[in-house]
Amino acid sequence: MPGLINSVAGTCAGSYRKLMGRAVKVGAPAGGLVGMMGDLGAPVADLALYFVCGSAVITALAGFMWFGKRRKALRLALADGKITQAELENATESNGWSVTFAFGLVATAVLGLVFIAQAVTPKPEEGPERGVLATVIPALQKMQDSLFNIEKRVERIETVTTATKEQTGRIETKTDQVLTKIDDMSRLFEEVSKKDGMIADPKSPVEHYHNARYAELKSDFGAARKSYTAFLASGVDFLDPYLGYIDVLKIQEGLDGAKEVVTAMRKNNSALSLEAAAALLQGREARVSSLKALLERQPEFAPAAYLLSREYSAEKLGEQTIADKKEEKAALVKFRELDKNGQFQKYVLDKKEGVKWLAEADARFAKLAAISEGVLESPVTLSPQWGSDGWILQFTFTDYKVKSLSYRLDGKGEFVETGFGSLKNPQTGLPMPNFAVNAGSLTPGDHSVEVQYADMNDKTNGPFKLKFNTVSTALAGSKNILSRLSGSWVSFTSNPVSGKPMLYFTTLLGHRGILKTIRYSLDNDTLDKTLPFKAPVPGEDAGTVGEGPVYIIVPDGTKSASVQLEFVDGTVSEKKTYLRQ
Repeated sequence: MPGLINSVAGTCAGSYRKLMGRAVKVGAPAGGLVGMMGDLGAPVADLALYFVCGSAVITALAGFMWFGKRRKALRLALADGKITQAELENATESNGWSVTFAFGLVATAVLGLVFIAQAVTPKPEEGPERGVLATVIPALQKMQDSLFNIEKRVERIETVTTATKEQTGRIETKTDQVLTKIDDMSRLFEEVSKKDGMIADPKSPVEHYHNARYAELKSDFGAARKSYTAFLASGVDFLDPYLGYIDVLKIQEGLDGAKEVVTAMRKNNSALSLEAAAALLQGREARVSSLKALLERQPEFAPAAYLLSREYSAEKLGEQTIADKKEEKAALVKFRELDKNGQFQKYVLDKKEGVKWLAEADARFAKLAAISEGVLESPVTLSPQWGSDGWILQFTFTDYKVKSLSYRLDGKGEFVETGFGSLKNPQTGLPMPNFAVNAGSLTPGDHSVEVQYADMNDKTNGPFKLKFNTVSTALAGSKNILSRLSGSWVSFTSNPVSGKPMLYFTTLLGHRGILKTIRYSLDNDTLDKTLPFKAPVPGEDAGTVGEGPVYIIVPDGTKSASVQLEFVDGTVSEKKTYLRQ
């Protein structure tokens, strides 16, 4: 060692010897302590390897910074006479990089010895890696179990492993029964399920499943878990046993404990049904994400589509948004299609249970099928109305809990929030957005409005594009109003000064924008007269009488007037007769 230090350190050999001496006195015990911790942590992870690698990386970095940069700079300063030999030696002993290098070198050597000792120590045939100390001193194993909570996990894993070995042996002795075939297992389970009580000496997977179901009904969850474990060790891919198993786990272990057990199982079990069951142990967002990912990866796995549809159902959510109903329907359509192709019942051991799931899915689908496809695709309708202040765009939603609303007219600019009114939603207690906006004057012809809204789940829906035509809209609106006012299109009155009878057309002229002609006749139905008026462009100047006479003076003795309208679209109204009172 002195020779090596002399060759590396040169004129600072004494300083390096002092530094390495300090490093050995402090770094060796510290490295040994860390090595012991890594060795005791062997059941959790290969900590000794991690520690020695980490120490080596730090040592290499410190060596580079000291020998490659700092020491080189100091030796140049010594050669130039800027520092003295004493100052160089002092810097060597106190510089952070040189100290780190010395201590890291010692620690790496000690940790390397621990790692080598651990590598050459015989490994146990069963159970986790224990490390050198616990192997030499078995009493330390109890401390490891306590520190790292190994005992419970080892017990679970050993239980599954033992059950797997036992069950594998039993299945191998029953080669005359092809239990791995789905039809055979379902048929055998149907026969076994007719038996009352527990089967004393179960030998087949279906007998274990029968016992698990029976014990679960009797609330003997310990026995149920044992039987479920024995059944699942057969490796068959059925959904209902896995769902029953995780229910028992949640009762016994709680949600976190169930997750831990299922996670351990999945390391040696790639059944799709186990993956689907594991997804159900997560929170809703992660649950939905996992089921979607499973269905995307395995598009023929019908149970994933069924379970996904339930995540959007009213039973799960309580209240559904239109987006929820759309997602539920899409998943059910997928599920029903896969079921028709034989991709569902093959994953259900208890066929009676499968029939129940199918009936439940059909009932939910029937409710969703009753909803118009247009409502699910576009849950907002538009009712444009012309008024004295211009065009009013009135929106109606099938989602009754709309938190916010924005729109964009004719695809121009950004979406604009409609704001909030004074009313509050009675279900949410939140202010209700304005469902009507003033679009002002619009040019005659086609227009569009895009609408998007946030539902009660804060999910943005849309944008939905709605189209309308100002001319046809104004025509339809005025026709509707005139139809409702058909009893008062015209009215008789007397001039207050001359007393002569007059026939007023005020109501009709208020909608002259949609009228082509107003034909009338007095005391007969020949409709031989036409009222002159100037018709504006539909949608403009609506609601005003405009130019032309609003009344005519009729002969004394006139008893009635007949009226018929011709609209700008070429249609005509029915003939109406009005009596003079």
